Amino acid sequence: MNAFEYLLRGGPIMYILLPMSAIALAVGLERVFILRKEKVQTEKVLTVLRKNVIERLDTKSVLNLLKSSYTSQNFIINKILRLFVESELEGERLEFLIEAEAILEEKKLKDRMWVLDTAITMAPLLGLLGTIIGIVASFHVMSISGLGKPAQITGGVAEALIATATGLVIAIVSLGFYNFLYKWITSIKSSLESAARLITILHQPIRTAYRDSPEFVKNGNDAKSQGIQSAYRVEKSSSVA
Repeated sequence: MNAFEYLLRGGPIMYILLPMSAIALAVGLERVFILRKEKVQTEKVLTVLRKNVIERLDTKSVLNLLKSSYTSQNFIINKILRLFVESELEGERLEFLIEAEAILEEKKLKDRMWVLDTAITMAPLLGLLGTIIGIVASFHVMSISGLGKPAQITGGVAEALIATATGLVIAIVSLGFYNFLYKWITSIKSSLESAARLITILHQPIRTAYRDSPEFVKNGNDAKSQGIQSAYRVEKSSSVA
């Protein structure tokens, strides 16, 4: 008997617990992979920004960050950097805009975390339900044959406990993933908030230098071209109607 067959002896509830364990494990590993990349990128940008504010302004290092934000567009911190250089706002209005964007993007850090939260709560309850079903079946055997078949009675109870043990293992593993990932999410959120404030401190010299660079001119022209094309399509559709 292999491990899979042994687990299936826990009763019909195992057909729910086993897929749940696979989904929870897949989500946990996927979140570790995604959040680790996000954490590394955010801390990298934050380190450069803090160095420029605390020590001395190195325009070149910050410009490299801003340019790289157009090549790696999936990171939250890169979206904030692009918003910074493309916005026309100044002072407190710019700071509020960046903080609002950071809060909006932070929700993506918690994507699919509800799966782990559900597994933590539901898996032990399903395991307990499976155990109750198994014990009821054992009592049914007892009511028919009395105590003349103790092996069947105790064997049924032992198999029913497999469901409880499986549910507890799923909950424990999911809880470990959840707490570990939530710690990373908290760290990333703090880094994003710090980066947003540091960006507003450096906005005047950095924005001026970046807008004079060839990369920004190219991106700006592309954006302007796309805007003109969109306006032309709207105007054309209106005229046809």
